[in-house]
Amino acid sequence: MKTYHGSCHCGRVKFTVNTSIKKVVSCNCSICSKKGVLHHRVEPEQFALIEGEENLTLYQFDTKEAKHYFCNVCGIHPFSRPRAAPNMYSINVRCLDDFDLETESYEVIKFDGRNWEEAVAKLNEQLSSNSQ
Repeated sequence: MKTYHGSCHCGRVKFTVNTSIKKVVSCNCSICSKKGVLHHRVEPEQFALIEGEENLTLYQFDTKEAKHYFCNVCGIHPFSRPRAAPNMYSINVRCLDDFDLETESYEVIKFDGRNWEEAVAKLNEQLSSNSQ
């Protein structure tokens, strides 16, 4: 495992995550497709908010199970508590300052968030196989 450092665009929200990034999830639901987020789930003990809690704004919709956090200054979405696994954090890999999407080796899992109910069991199975 490696410790990655993440932040929003303006740098007011900073966090670290201790993980091995072997899989990321690209979701086509209404919010993820507009945000362009690449998800990577971690357990709460692997995540640490370093600074900027006062700059986080919570956004929820539909079932209100998922918690989407945004920086209230620059609008970037660094992480969430996903509906599919509300006890975990879903890190926006694009917000990791020391993870290069162009040079790192990882698998992209496509998640059909437009058909969430049918797709969630398959996703959880894919993420649990060989760990993330």
